[in-house]
Amino acid sequence: MKRTTTLSILVALIVLFSACDKQDSKQVQWQQTMRQAAELGTVEYTVKKIVKCKDNQKYTIGERQILFSSTAYLKAGVKLDNFSNENIVINGKDITVTLPHAELLSFNMPAEETQTVFESYGFFRNRFNAEEQNEILQLGEKDIRDDVPNLGILHDAEQNTKDIFVALLSQMGFQNINIKFKEK
Repeated sequence: MKRTTTLSILVALIVLFSACDKQDSKQVQWQQTMRQAAELGTVEYTVKKIVKCKDNQKYTIGERQILFSSTAYLKAGVKLDNFSNENIVINGKDITVTLPHAELLSFNMPAEETQTVFESYGFFRNRFNAEEQNEILQLGEKDIRDDVPNLGILHDAEQNTKDIFVALLSQMGFQNINIKFKEK
């Protein structure tokens, strides 16, 4: 999916709006620009995660443990690929824009930023193999993804999106700007 930076979206919108005078033309150009943007990433979080596993099976003698430190990069924002005329209402100097709710746009947990901090295994146990380590790290990734609603990243992404749109639209001459998000 095409990703566009906030700066390029802002420049494109300013050029489009400054070049047109008619309200209908503004609305059509706004809609086209939003669709082309596809995504507006407005916040990125860096999450440090400690992932641990203790393996003490009843049918084995001894236990084994492993502890990882990993870093995940989460980018959130709004997807704009379904932007349409229904999402924007212009009435003179008043404008209302309805956007989809923010969502996680990308998740990156690079292997080079994951390190084994501690590993212990009993005399009768084998070390964790690469497949087992990968499964443990996948559980850590799932835990981070499951916690996204509690991290505040989606709230911050929506607030930043509002701020960007309000600043841009006020520069274009709109006086009463209402940015809202679709009902869930």
